Amino acid sequence: MNRENAEHITQNVVDLLEKERVKRKITKTEINTKTGLSRTAWTLTVSKKNSPTLRTLLMVADVIGIDLKEVIRQAEK
Repeated sequence: MNRENAEHITQNVVDLLEKERVKRKITKTEINTKTGLSRTAWTLTVSKKNSPTLRTLLMVADVIGIDLKEVIRQAEK
């Protein structure tokens, strides 16, 4: 897998997590509080200004209550 493909999948994962966050009515403040991310970290990630680490994606997925492995599978399609 090249860098471009990896970045594309990562952004798809972020997009899917963000859609699920909104669907489940979880606030960004709740994400920040429960993960310890800075106030703007998730906002910058969603707006494609920051690239998330695996640790960040795992923590956000946990707060949302979704299996990150499944999200990655969906993002690869």
